[in-house]
Amino acid sequence: MVFDIVSPILGFEDLKKVEFELIDDFFAKIKSLDKNRPITFNLIQSPKIREYEFEIPSFYKDLLKIEKNSNLLVYSILIIQDPIKNSTINLLAPLIFNVDAKILAQITLDNVKYPDFHILEPISKYV
Repeated sequence: MVFDIVSPILGFEDLKKVEFELIDDFFAKIKSLDKNRPITFNLIQSPKIREYEFEIPSFYKDLLKIEKNSNLLVYSILIIQDPIKNSTINLLAPLIFNVDAKILAQITLDNVKYPDFHILEPISKYV
């Protein structure tokens, strides 16, 4: 499934379109469709491994065209390390996918409002 990026992925502001590939119930990946910028992000569906609730700011709701019954997916970027227990999850900057509109945005959460979410959350806490 191809998604347009309506709010940039931090550090990769030039990416405009990605292909989403579901791996299993927990993991997915997105790949850049720009042949000059081949990059892949590994993702984890954070709500499936821990309590992970946050409010999507109204700016992003508008940008993502979120309506009451929108089909949304929430993933976090997973940085895979060797050994796997050293891998980290970015819980402060989730990717929100509006499956109906085929668009995604990375939102940045306020670490004061969400003190239990971290940029480099060790995956070892959950596996």
